[in-house]
Amino acid sequence: MFYEELKKRRESAGITLDQISNKIKVNKTILEAFEKGDFTKLPETYVRLFLKAYTNELGANPAKILSEYEAFIGEVPEKKVPDTHPEEPSFLSLKNEPVVHENKKRNVAAITIVLVIFIFLISVLKQVLMEEEKNKPAPINTIIKELPEPIEEVDTTEVEPALIDEEEVLPEPVPEILSLVMITSDTCWVRVVTDENDTTEANYLPNIRREWKAEKLFDVRVGRPTKVRLTLNNKPLGPIGKTGIPTRLIISKDGIIRSTLLRR
Repeated sequence: MFYEELKKRRESAGITLDQISNKIKVNKTILEAFEKGDFTKLPETYVRLFLKAYTNELGANPAKILSEYEAFIGEVPEKKVPDTHPEEPSFLSLKNEPVVHENKKRNVAAITIVLVIFIFLISVLKQVLMEEEKNKPAPINTIIKELPEPIEEVDTTEVEPALIDEEEVLPEPVPEILSLVMITSDTCWVRVVTDENDTTEANYLPNIRREWKAEKLFDVRVGRPTKVRLTLNNKPLGPIGKTGIPTRLIISKDGIIRSTLLRR
């Protein structure tokens, strides 16, 4: 019979009833009954639906199997129910009983179909959500670090202490260090020579503060003197030139000792 052929096909493929039951969402006991030729556990509509799904899973021809199923159920004799009421039924009972019974069968079948479809949709939706959760990219942690404030360069060269006698030695007088501070209000070219030795030259952006130190003199050249404010040892030096005319300044401890306009 066709159900025996289906069972042999499954066993030869090495597929268990549990695997098919999980895949097509049909109870294992129903599938076991199918393989024994018992199709009385469900309404005929569900038998056809589940038998077709089972056949597809095994790679067989559903149309051929359903055709053989039709021939099979046509050969099975109907079970006779003994008559427990020997008395003849009335005309009304003979007329109404089949209609009521048929309506109940239809209602039960419809409710069963709806429940099976609902359970199937829930299982499909659950599987889709699980797949989306697996494929969901891992969250990316964004780390924002604040930029450190600029740190002025500091000479950290260690100086070995000089050996001194036990007797107190008077320190030599330290010459006064001059501190020249510049603050720009606009982009400006500035060249500074300290003690006629060290030279720095650059184009400075607005709101830049720069400090130079010397022992005797500063030789300063400014491209836009009105865009620069100079202080010597925390004392403002005041206006240092005219608009648009580069200026050269010689600065000592006494302040600006010479100012020269550099004509272009």
